[in-house]
Amino acid sequence: MIHYREWQAQLQLLYHSRIFHDWALCQEVHLSDNKNALSLRLKPSQRLQKNTWRTENKSLDHIQLYLTYSQVYNEPLLLLRIWESKCINDILMTKLMFPDDIESLLDVEGKFQLGLDTITNLENSVWYSFHPCDTSNIIGDQIEVMPTYLRRWVSIFVFSWLGYEDS
Repeated sequence: MIHYREWQAQLQLLYHSRIFHDWALCQEVHLSDNKNALSLRLKPSQRLQKNTWRTENKSLDHIQLYLTYSQVYNEPLLLLRIWESKCINDILMTKLMFPDDIESLLDVEGKFQLGLDTITNLENSVWYSFHPCDTSNIIGDQIEVMPTYLRRWVSIFVFSWLGYEDS
């Protein structure tokens, strides 16, 4: 569990650390001050692109991540949307993709609990969410490691399945 004020402080530190800016997959990063959230636009890793082609016969355009705070669980919350590329009448388009088996596609079976949700404070848009119910068990919330809680959370909930490489 991380308290909201600590979340705000650690989110600022995470953003200014440039860990996302220097990430080879990251195309765009935006810190939303009014919502205390971080949004990322990522190019898909080669592994994810291959999984998508194999399981869905589709080509990915980009991955959209939104890191926010769950007031219910007092934990970070990772939201995810997958965008596919589609060519119709020689016009390249992107549209939201809803895979039949999202856990298999992302290669996170048994690691995280994922669900499809409508997020009301994001204009009632549809997102996959990594459920935060067991986050503190996964991350560890002992007092001596609290200053690095969000950084460890990102390492597990984002980088563990997407991979991290410096640009």
